[in-house]
Amino acid sequence: PMLGMHGIRYSLKNLPILKAELNALKRVAKEGKKIGVLMPQVIMVEEVQKVKEILKEINFHEARVGVMIETPAAVQIIRDLCEEGIDFISFGTNDLTQYILAIDRGNEEVQYLYNEMHPAVLYQLGYVIRVCKKNNVESSICGQAGSKKEMVKFLIENGIDSITVNADKAAEIAEVIAE
Repeated sequence: PMLGMHGIRYSLKNLPILKAELNALKRVAKEGKKIGVLMPQVIMVEEVQKVKEILKEINFHEARVGVMIETPAAVQIIRDLCEEGIDFISFGTNDLTQYILAIDRGNEEVQYLYNEMHPAVLYQLGYVIRVCKKNNVESSICGQAGSKKEMVKFLIENGIDSITVNADKAAEIAEVIAE
């Protein structure tokens, strides 16, 4: 379920699996690859602290640490997350929009209300970008929203650092960015 046991919650309840994943990434990093550990469904600074402790425990100091901003809680504690020393964030606008608007985009009866350009969603995105800028934390977006012209314009105006775009929209969005 959307609000079930997944994301960082699952990882922290299943430490052997998390440590195995992080050790695998550590091996890749030793081959000269830059690695960022992006934690999904974060709602507490303590989750980030715990992952950072594990990274330290396994001597994986090269990893950049990031969080998905896909819960209203993550938006509200973004200053604290930045102060904890994260390196980057990535917006998960699909989940964030659903949680902010209380709209299950998979439910046909309310799907028409799902709107990533809703003022409440845009306010949250702008707020997080501003806080990240002040704290030298890179901001990015993934998912469908980065392939929509009006969203890309909003994000650029607000200073986002990078945007992931669907391949079929890349040329179109590149034009928007160039403007």
